[in-house]
Amino acid sequence: PCCFYPSEEKKEGENTVANMPLFKFLFKRGNDDDESSGEEIEDASAGDLSYVGTAAYDVLRRHHNHHHKELWNVTKGKMVGKLHATPEDAFTRTETSDPPAGHDTWFPEKIGEIIARTEDWCDVMSLAPPDGKFMTAFKKALKEICSRPAGFGGRIVIRMMFGNIVGMPVNCNTLIRELTKDLPYDASSKIKLWVGSWRKGVSWNHAKIIAVDGRHLWTGGHNFWDKHYLRQSPVNDLSLEMEGGPA
Repeated sequence: PCCFYPSEEKKEGENTVANMPLFKFLFKRGNDDDESSGEEIEDASAGDLSYVGTAAYDVLRRHHNHHHKELWNVTKGKMVGKLHATPEDAFTRTETSDPPAGHDTWFPEKIGEIIARTEDWCDVMSLAPPDGKFMTAFKKALKEICSRPAGFGGRIVIRMMFGNIVGMPVNCNTLIRELTKDLPYDASSKIKLWVGSWRKGVSWNHAKIIAVDGRHLWTGGHNFWDKHYLRQSPVNDLSLEMEGGPA
């Protein structure tokens, strides 16, 4: 691809291409990355970052300073356990065949276990709703939550947001019915459940987050798709669990 900028005069006889701001945004010149917004910020928590974290922080503070503490922030916490890698033997298996049947069932179980810790509130975000073993884990977690005393404001608050992908619409009412159909009769007095999906034009939610009570955080690249992660030719993906500031 090639992009021409308005400030670049073409020699006589050469073609002239009209420029649009979109192309200037997509195809930056080399020195664009060195330009500052002129109002750089400093975050007191940014010390002792890794070289990757420092590079990301430098771009954010120089180019996206107006969104500090709204769309980005610097926090510190600790990783819990080991990295969640699926297939679990992706980096040790030498043969090219699929992992054995039933591989990585630990992963949806772990997702459910994190959700089930909820005492006051839980926020879940993903590209699409859970299915298969992931849906089973979600429902089991909700049932466990309902077995506890009511939380903040009288009921435990659970909010789920998914991407409303073009060609893959989310029926939130149907999803709520599936999530709650096996809950005890008094579930509505124990939990308050919201389910939503979002799209604006060709942009939709792609965050993968489970945040529980401001204490536990799961995030990474995994979707909650049984066929893609737990069966044949599984997707290689990573996620992690954290606690502390990031939660």
